[in-house]
Amino acid sequence: MGPSTAFVDTSARAGVNVHAFYSLDMPQAKSAALADIFAFDGMRGIGEPTKYTIQFTHPQHDLSRAEYLNKRAAFVIQPPPRDRWSKPEDARRVHGVVTGFALLNSNRDQSTYEVVLESRLALLRGTRRCRFFLDMSEPEIIRQILKEHDFNQIFARFEFTLYREYRKRPFVMQWGEDDLSFITRLCRRTGIWFVCEAGEKREHVRFGDDFTHYRHDPALTVAYREPSGMETAGVESVSSLEMRATTVPKRHTVRTYHTERQPAEPIEASKDIHEDRTVYGEAYVWGTPYLTDDEAKQEALLRHEAALATQVEYRGTCDLLDLTPGSVLKLSNRTLPDAKHGLLAVRVTCRASRNKPYHVEFSAIPSDRLYRLPLQEEAWPRIEGVITGTVASSGGWRDPYLDEQGRYTVHIHPDRDARTPGLQSCPMRLAKPFAGAGRTGFHFGLVEGTVVTVGFLWGNPDLPFISQVLHTAEDMDPVIAGYPWGTRNTIRTRSNNTLELDDRKGKEHIKLATEHGKTQLNLGYTVDRDQKLRGTGFELRTDGPGQVRAGEGVLVSADMQEKANGVHADMEPAMRQFESMQARVQMLAASAEASKAEVADLKAENTWLKNELAGLKKSVIALSAPNGIGMATPDRVMVSAGKDVSVGSGAGFHVNALRRFTAAAGERLSLFAQKLGIRIFAAKGPVQIQAQSDLLSLAAEQDVTVSSVNGSVMMRAQKEFIIECKGAFIKLANGCITLGAPYDLYWEVARFNRRPASQMHLGAPAFAPALFPFEVGCEAWRKNAALARETSPALVAQDGVSAPAPMTGQTSSSGGTVDTWASSDSPDAPNAGHGAERESTPSAGKDPSVPIQLDKAVPCNWHMPDTRRECTDETEMETYEALRADKSLMGLNAGYKFPTAFELTYDDRHKLLEATVRIKVVPVDLFKTDATGKELLGLDGQKQRVPFHHDVHASARPMAVDIPTNGSDGNFYVMRYRDGAGRKFDVKQSKKRVESVLNEHGSMLILDGCSKEAACGCRVVVRFRVEFLIGVRDAAVGDGKKIHKTIFLFPQAERADAGMWGEIQVIKGGARDLGQFVSLPESNIVAHECGHLFNFPDEYWEWGGYVHKRYVKDGQLDFEAGECFKGQEVWQIRSDKNVMGYGANHPVSPVADAPLGALVQPYYLEYIRRHFCEMTHKQWRIGYERK
Repeated sequence: MGPSTAFVDTSARAGVNVHAFYSLDMPQAKSAALADIFAFDGMRGIGEPTKYTIQFTHPQHDLSRAEYLNKRAAFVIQPPPRDRWSKPEDARRVHGVVTGFALLNSNRDQSTYEVVLESRLALLRGTRRCRFFLDMSEPEIIRQILKEHDFNQIFARFEFTLYREYRKRPFVMQWGEDDLSFITRLCRRTGIWFVCEAGEKREHVRFGDDFTHYRHDPALTVAYREPSGMETAGVESVSSLEMRATTVPKRHTVRTYHTERQPAEPIEASKDIHEDRTVYGEAYVWGTPYLTDDEAKQEALLRHEAALATQVEYRGTCDLLDLTPGSVLKLSNRTLPDAKHGLLAVRVTCRASRNKPYHVEFSAIPSDRLYRLPLQEEAWPRIEGVITGTVASSGGWRDPYLDEQGRYTVHIHPDRDARTPGLQSCPMRLAKPFAGAGRTGFHFGLVEGTVVTVGFLWGNPDLPFISQVLHTAEDMDPVIAGYPWGTRNTIRTRSNNTLELDDRKGKEHIKLATEHGKTQLNLGYTVDRDQKLRGTGFELRTDGPGQVRAGEGVLVSADMQEKANGVHADMEPAMRQFESMQARVQMLAASAEASKAEVADLKAENTWLKNELAGLKKSVIALSAPNGIGMATPDRVMVSAGKDVSVGSGAGFHVNALRRFTAAAGERLSLFAQKLGIRIFAAKGPVQIQAQSDLLSLAAEQDVTVSSVNGSVMMRAQKEFIIECKGAFIKLANGCITLGAPYDLYWEVARFNRRPASQMHLGAPAFAPALFPFEVGCEAWRKNAALARETSPALVAQDGVSAPAPMTGQTSSSGGTVDTWASSDSPDAPNAGHGAERESTPSAGKDPSVPIQLDKAVPCNWHMPDTRRECTDETEMETYEALRADKSLMGLNAGYKFPTAFELTYDDRHKLLEATVRIKVVPVDLFKTDATGKELLGLDGQKQRVPFHHDVHASARPMAVDIPTNGSDGNFYVMRYRDGAGRKFDVKQSKKRVESVLNEHGSMLILDGCSKEAACGCRVVVRFRVEFLIGVRDAAVGDGKKIHKTIFLFPQAERADAGMWGEIQVIKGGARDLGQFVSLPESNIVAHECGHLFNFPDEYWEWGGYVHKRYVKDGQLDFEAGECFKGQEVWQIRSDKNVMGYGANHPVSPVADAPLGALVQPYYLEYIRRHFCEMTHKQWRIGYERK
């Protein structure tokens, strides 16, 4: 015999006894060593496991099945030597696993047993599964399955030698098949074949798909010799051979349709057999799972090759020991017309016994043809019905988990394999009652956990789709038996978006609703959740915003139109009302015109009614109701018209405003009363009438009365003030009083006293709503005519059109202030000296916001009335990119503006100005939560309380009680009320400490512009006051007084801000206190935050300090400006000692009268100065004592 693929077995031995030619090698069964082979029958084939049925005798009568079954074994064939002196050939081994064991018979000497030895592949028949594979090619699937069955180079090995490339398939289903059947089916449909071969120590399974993978061995070229009774001298040969041929289809055509292909058209491909007149017909197959034209061509070619592989078949017998499936057999003495290149052995059966020699039967095909396993599609699994599954996601998805094509992932219930969330299946389309081009269709989103049925196109397990959605006993149907749902039809989504139709007789209704804003459209008989009647007709309502839009006009009418008879835009009742009212208004307009009053353009109104409103001829809105139209809102009503607004009333026209009634006309305001006159009353508050660029005339046919019931009548004129009656007059001009009369002057007085010269100025800017008396007896005022104007705001020029600007140098209505100076010749210029010999000149080039050093005051007898004012302002800041201490970017902005409010009270007796901020302190706590807002518990089982940190908890948006917020550190937090402040926050002590710090400014306000300059005696002491009012759970406090600021007070704060404080300031611990917070000594943090409430900016820039806007340029910190103003009497960019800088962190000494640890500079009074200027109509400046 020549060389073969069998490997040498050194333990096999040669001998003349035929029993020794065959043996069973089972290391795990010691008794197998005494097995004497009686007979065997072996089968080997392409695409099937090797199977040998072996009978042997054994001296032991009670061999155990457990010793043999499922054990590795090898059937050893030891060829005999050619003669007594020849060396024996290498033994052939057939590896496998014992899958069958039987006791056939017994006698006194021995027992006969039978074992079935099969390839390890045969064990795969014992594993039947329903599973699927995602995004894998067929070779990859086969590899995975073989590895699962210990084809791991130890028990068995496998090898892929493939010529073609195999694409990954999105979904391959193993449906009720054992693993061997499934692998075989994959090979059949892809053109892959496999053979089980003998290895050195283990079985070897080889997969191939081409001619080049056939086994060629020179030893398999043998002679063809039919049996003739002649001795063959031990030479192997083929003893018989027959050929059978059949007609196969000439053409193989495949056609399919796939929803994932573009364009969405059927795919078709064909493959013909050429130059063969024995073929006929066409084999047409529909519904194979491929996507592209190339794949279709490949499928047609595969079926073409499978047909050619079955066209010609040879069967024969021989005694070749090494003939195995996948081997090419050649005849040395015979040429076969259809197999000129030899025969490919497809199936080989061998047998031998003690009374029969070794005999082989085989079947083969021409070796020049590609072998393909028969398709046997009729045996492939089909799923004609549906299976159940659950819609899946990658985890935690509340909304539908879809891909870009609107497909779902489904956890198929028969599948037991562990899957990555979101990859439980291939993307599946949802079958719908309607779909079409242009993204038309019908789709209700399915969320995770929804039970669905999965169908399969053409019953193909590899083409799943969602066919239906099911309710379950847990997730019940929205329509069930009984009242009221038994008569309803409904569509309801997971968020309770609802379309509901009720067919109860006499109670028909339709409801279209969504939970967002509880928005609903109710038609017909509407009931509540308790089935009680809410109303009939229709209701369109929402808790959120609502819009009604119609591009060609809207009619809203309460006029009856029975049984929907009539046109939509029928406006006859409304038009009758308009026409009747216009006729009556025309009569009133004629009377007004006769009195020289303005009248409406009635002609234009009538044209508009006829040509635009009637019948909705233009894009208008028409409202009509026979019994009235009501409008009500607790907020505002706004009407805007590009042309006229006309209101006509058959009776009264009443306008009531509980606060303000404002009317403004760009040209003229005309009021006309035909019969009973005009009355203007103000129960409280001033009545102001101004003609800001022209005359003011008051005239009456009879008496004119001007009186002040409980106060003064103050009258002021810029040039002259004249009173005249029949020639007698009083004239006030140029600081003098002139009395004149054509007849006598009478003095009817009890006493006449003369005092030193004195004067009073009703200081106020032009057209100010109130005058502020400033009385002074200084001689300088009498001798210096310019003094009054130089200490008052300048006049504002009027152009007769624009409204007057905010007072020069004072706070505008928004709270901002700008200091400017009037010209020296203005009658109300702001500066004056107290000495006539040193008449002042305006300090036009000076900045009044910069404090000056005071000299010893010159005595001055001056007075102003006591007054109080509520002030509002806005911090002078601009946003910029925040920096860390090393000037690296923090990744957020700082410097946002925020509003402030405080109270100013002036006491003339003590020349004292108090600035008070009233603060409601709401005790709260801060806890860490999960995403749903539930507090997390620590290791001690208590809620995890955390200190407040502005950058973490409030940098993105303000916090609110009981509303969870997402911190910048990625954690969730919630703020809860406390039942009171802790002992660390003493109201009285905190008030005392804050006021002590803020009132260390050592400064006052001095009248600006005096020729005495820093020695001016008009001075006002400024004192800061704070009031802390504890508001537990945000309760009302202050006894009706205005609360200027509400702050939340936490037990601890790592970084406080103007609205969030801590009773204790803490810092994260170091290595010794890992994960803990360490309390800091008491400091001036609260005084710092109170400073913000008086409009103070920060005087530090690190970590996002809110510095003054002069230090921000183009969204960046301007450090050059910081250096330029360093040490000057202006807000600083950084200060180590000031309370608005790092002085806030300086510890406070517990010793009485100890230094406060933080400084307050004179310029801290700047915002108080601005508001005091506006309040008194005088210019003031900050002055400080010599340092």
